[in-house]
Amino acid sequence: MCSAEDNSNFFKRADYDEDYWNNYLAARPDYDQPFYQSIYDYHESHLGLTNTAHDVATGPGQVAAQLSTHFDKVIASDINDTHLAVARHRLGSLVTLKKVDLRHCSAEGLEETTPPNSVDLITAAECFPLLDAEKTTKAFARMLRPNGTLAIWFYGRPVFAEPAYARQCQPILESILDTAFAKIIKGGGPQQKAGFKRGTDRMASFFDDVEFKSDVWQHVERRKWNAEYAMPFYGPEACDFEITPSSAIEDGEKVVEKKDLTFWERQWDITGVRRFVLANLPTFDKNIEDERLMTKYKELEEAMGGEGAIRKITWPVVLILASKK
Repeated sequence: MCSAEDNSNFFKRADYDEDYWNNYLAARPDYDQPFYQSIYDYHESHLGLTNTAHDVATGPGQVAAQLSTHFDKVIASDINDTHLAVARHRLGSLVTLKKVDLRHCSAEGLEETTPPNSVDLITAAECFPLLDAEKTTKAFARMLRPNGTLAIWFYGRPVFAEPAYARQCQPILESILDTAFAKIIKGGGPQQKAGFKRGTDRMASFFDDVEFKSDVWQHVERRKWNAEYAMPFYGPEACDFEITPSSAIEDGEKVVEKKDLTFWERQWDITGVRRFVLANLPTFDKNIEDERLMTKYKELEEAMGGEGAIRKITWPVVLILASKK
């Protein structure tokens, strides 16, 4: 175990709640096989070894499970031991057979427990707004073999994909998310506010603020889907700080943008929307649904087409791939 948890990490679950994780996974997009294959293809073009992969901030372990089909051994780490308990339960025989090795550790502290030049691929899914990017990428560079691959990805605010409904539905959804997040962001202490500030700026930057120094990294690619939509799950109305995007993109990096309103498509009725909001942070629960939010849900249901109506949802997504020199 390394680097104790701190309360600037606002994405953590203090108790083992199977229902929460079931809802979390049901509400989120699926990382489909073509997406994983694009990572494997990149890795194959630079190193190709499939001895060891490391999934950072593994949560319930869905990425680690997929990596185990491609790599001989997978390490799955998380700062929160209750997250690892969920992963252990869900991964079952993969852990028993030592195909997946669970480790309680922060991303920034991984180099304390991982030998240098020992990992072929590192994945960091939906966690980088929580991390100190400079410390973390330094740790990752030490862990990776030369020409090993780092894959960071993140999806942001849900987007109503059908133009005829988006004009009415999207502003209401964003108002719901602002209302829910404001209760957490504006009510937190200094450390939590600093964590939200860092994470919000990173999301607003579409992760362009994450630096890959050319003396350490090569073949950096920043692939973006639906980048014209806002990445943060909430807007300025939820924050009591200024949101300040920035960029650390270096010359020679490859940036590819694509609009695809079917990317990781989900289909939601109003129950799906509510499930997403409630599962957004472990600190959310049904107590967050006050009368004002319930009124907004009703308004959104009507805008979606009435009771039982199902609408298509997509996401802004960024995938960063980098190879260690």
